[in-house]
Amino acid sequence: MTTQRWSASTLVGQLKHELRQIGLVTLYFFFCFGVVLTLKKLLLAEYQIEFYAMSATVVGALVAAKIVVVLDKTRAGTRFDATRPLWLSVLYKTVVYSLAAAAVLSLEKVFHAYREAGQLGQALTEVWMHRDRNVILAKVICIGLAFAGYHLYAGLDRRLGEGTLRRLVMTGRQGVV
Repeated sequence: MTTQRWSASTLVGQLKHELRQIGLVTLYFFFCFGVVLTLKKLLLAEYQIEFYAMSATVVGALVAAKIVVVLDKTRAGTRFDATRPLWLSVLYKTVVYSLAAAAVLSLEKVFHAYREAGQLGQALTEVWMHRDRNVILAKVICIGLAFAGYHLYAGLDRRLGEGTLRRLVMTGRQGVV
């Protein structure tokens, strides 16, 4: 049995690697949700309704990134990566990750209702009775599109070789593939 020694530079290197991975995913979702919530703000401004999108954008990006990072480490997130066509893998992941996001959003609403009501049954009833199907559908569509874009990019990058697609996008060089 070998023991691995942790040095400060090893720890800092791993921390930088994790922050880069999580940070890029969070930045992607921050951009996606920022666009959606800016459009919402502009549409509501037409009716003189004030809406502040920054906190919702930040929280949404952090939650979506956390869902991606966690599910990408599970069998549910990697099931079709190597064995199926990319489009099927993207579709599968989009559905699974969107369902996970819907569950997290629902649990958050139940949690807030529970804090106000003090009883779980009453909180569940309150959330169920005051749901708005149009808002739920709009959120699922926006989150699903953001997940689909992420999974398409990540799947292409993985199949081309980790970092290849990013280099193509960032440098603009053609003919590398």
